[in-house]
Amino acid sequence: MPVLSKNILITSLLLLVVLVCACTQMPALRQGVFYSNVIQPIVAVKLFEGGKIVVSPANSFAIRCFENGKQKATYFSTADIEVIKTNSAIAWALKDQSPLESNLSKVIFEPKGEGWFYLTGKKYRGALEIVLDQENNSLVALNVINLEDYLKGVVPAEMGKRERNEIEALKAQTVAARTYALSKIGQYDGGYDLKATIDDQVYRGMDKEDPLVNEAVDKTKGKILTYQGKLAEVYYHANCGGKTEKLDEIWSGEGKPYLISVDDRDFCSWAKNYKWEEEWDRQTLEKRLIKFLSKEQGISPQGFGKLKDLVVAQRAPSGRVKLLMAKTDKDDFQIRKDKIRWALARSNSEDVILPSTLFELKVTKDKHGFVLKIKAVGKGNGHGIGMCQTGAIGMARRGSPYSQILDHYYPATKILSLY
Repeated sequence: MPVLSKNILITSLLLLVVLVCACTQMPALRQGVFYSNVIQPIVAVKLFEGGKIVVSPANSFAIRCFENGKQKATYFSTADIEVIKTNSAIAWALKDQSPLESNLSKVIFEPKGEGWFYLTGKKYRGALEIVLDQENNSLVALNVINLEDYLKGVVPAEMGKRERNEIEALKAQTVAARTYALSKIGQYDGGYDLKATIDDQVYRGMDKEDPLVNEAVDKTKGKILTYQGKLAEVYYHANCGGKTEKLDEIWSGEGKPYLISVDDRDFCSWAKNYKWEEEWDRQTLEKRLIKFLSKEQGISPQGFGKLKDLVVAQRAPSGRVKLLMAKTDKDDFQIRKDKIRWALARSNSEDVILPSTLFELKVTKDKHGFVLKIKAVGKGNGHGIGMCQTGAIGMARRGSPYSQILDHYYPATKILSLY
């Protein structure tokens, strides 16, 4: 890229070299990078959004500035940078100073060599891309990172701290997470592929990296799950409560021949999240149900009435509740499949959903036939589709290799080396 001019700005403890470059597009970051003699996929992960973002380099980074989609200038810095939203554009400055660039459509921070960057105090590999969400009028921080490094921040966040005898479970989780990530590339309109939350896969960057996990990632590099030559549709959850479930019994849409119900109690019953209990008084449960039904079905508090019963009307083959009936003095209301977990939010927090739909109900009523309290006694944590993470750990402890673990939870799939 030809250099047109060079300026040097000196501040306290900072040497900032400004390179104003020709207005040409930089190479696309997400088509793949040449890494260890192979082409490796790159993903863009949404970390968060807000009105101001503070980013710092481990050593130094390049700051590539874009205006109307075209590269405008490149800076090199070793200092903290503040990125702010100004009107309907992006600006950035040295911390607590006036903007050096404004009216930008995008800013990319690229750490030098194998370096990393800090965002709100957290450490990340790869590059940071900041774009503007016009609809929400906010800055969006995207971590643009190669897939293998992304997995090093996903697997420990999903599986927690593990021991050497559980590494095969980490390998299985890595293959599942890699397959999921590849299948979701391009799923969002905002210029990113994945969210760093349970909406996709929990991702916490370098702060949660672990040597054992990194070993599992390296030893399964490029390996994915396939079905009939195509990427498998892979899901996983914390604990199945003894039995996983078919995809179409939990969510809408067609089932998959490899996302079926498998018996797992011998492998996951050891975990603390295998069993749970929850109890609501009538007033609390009515609030939870009204909040859910108003959003999903437009039911008002007056239209809901007073709760008389909560009845399991239908179960899936694994025993999970498939149809729940909330009976009131006004009407009967149906709640189906996995949405039941949102309708029956925990008694101490309306923002925490029920662990699973695998439960039994005990209803206590007053002399007038209205609910006094309801107790749910359940098993498992999560939707119950695909791999049970605690079950995978249990299988690894018994000596099962990761290929056997994956075959148990995703029967009929095959492991393929993509790169």
